[in-house]
Amino acid sequence: MTANPFPRRLHPRVRISEPLSNRTTLRVGGPAEYFVEATSLRDVADTVNTAHEIGLPLHVIGGGSNLLIADEGIPGVVLSLHCMKKINVFGAKVHVQAGAKLSTLVNRCSAEGLAGPQSLAGIPGSVGGALAMNAGGRYGEIADYVERVIWINPQGELESRYKEEIDFGYRISELRHGVVIEAVLQGAPGERSELIGRAREILQQKLAAQPYSEFSAGCAFKNPIGQSAGRMIDLAGCKGLRVGGATVSDRHGNFIINTGDARARDVLELMRQVTQRVLEVHGVELQPEVQVWPGRSLLAA
Repeated sequence: MTANPFPRRLHPRVRISEPLSNRTTLRVGGPAEYFVEATSLRDVADTVNTAHEIGLPLHVIGGGSNLLIADEGIPGVVLSLHCMKKINVFGAKVHVQAGAKLSTLVNRCSAEGLAGPQSLAGIPGSVGGALAMNAGGRYGEIADYVERVIWINPQGELESRYKEEIDFGYRISELRHGVVIEAVLQGAPGERSELIGRAREILQQKLAAQPYSEFSAGCAFKNPIGQSAGRMIDLAGCKGLRVGGATVSDRHGNFIINTGDARARDVLELMRQVTQRVLEVHGVELQPEVQVWPGRSLLAA
């Protein structure tokens, strides 16, 4: 399909066979059949409706972290919310659009004296993606601060849901089945200089332990309950393991690095080998934290 099936008003924002590798932090992956860059709720709704009407699969991309795109690319529609990034702080609450960077959210809240989101410092990606996967770390996760989320649900309906109505889990939420538009997060009053210092402290801890200056998708695997995936990978002898241009970081075992010329198939094969080694050594099958488009089993033949 090469014609543009979207409403005419959207045509300037639609690209056909758009390369995606430079839109991810791992820097691998093929093109999107259709790539739509939304700037408003109307753009999002028109894109979702068009994809539904003509039976095209729909994927949503924000900051492109935590994402591995197949070399052959993605059939259907990739909807980018990168341009929808407004942040407004009102007292102890912040209204934030899905395309805003987590780092920008943390900095803005700190500067406005809103305590809470500092625990998300150093986590890459966008607010929408963070909500879809309930991103977090040792100091907390984004679900801790959610008051309500406005999204387009799997039935294509615009809906506002309070936190109690959303199924959040460890590095997952039901929001991944729809399109997050914006969220209202609840914090608490704080002293600006202390909050800025706290966010900087958490960020420095992450920078010291994780290879943030290199091309990666963040943590490749979820931590099994009560255990550290990175430590299990280390003990299984996987640090430095390499397939093509992809290698397990010498700095942190749960990071897979693109050394410059990796392909998605290199990363997938390396993840498969790591999964197999950890299973053999520890008897635990690691589950991927990175989202793979299109999805596939790591242990499939």
